Amino acid sequence: MAAELIAGYVLYVDGRAMSVGRSLDEAKHLGTQHMASRKPLRIESAVAPAPSQIWNYDYDIAAWVERR
Repeated sequence: MAAELIAGYVLYVDGRAMSVGRSLDEAKHLGTQHMASRKPLRIESAVAPAPSQIWNYDYDIAAWVERR
């Protein structure tokens, strides 16, 4: 992913930015294609002026969990 201004929800797979969803639901949906690999998945919000939020996918409970 090239360096550029990002607005939305960034999906990271194994620590690498892979795609950007316009909504949290869209980013979660984009993550489903990577779940079979069981690599670490993270979504980070980039929606100014709101502070960043982070969600990690927990394979044990099969759910996105917000990091606090």
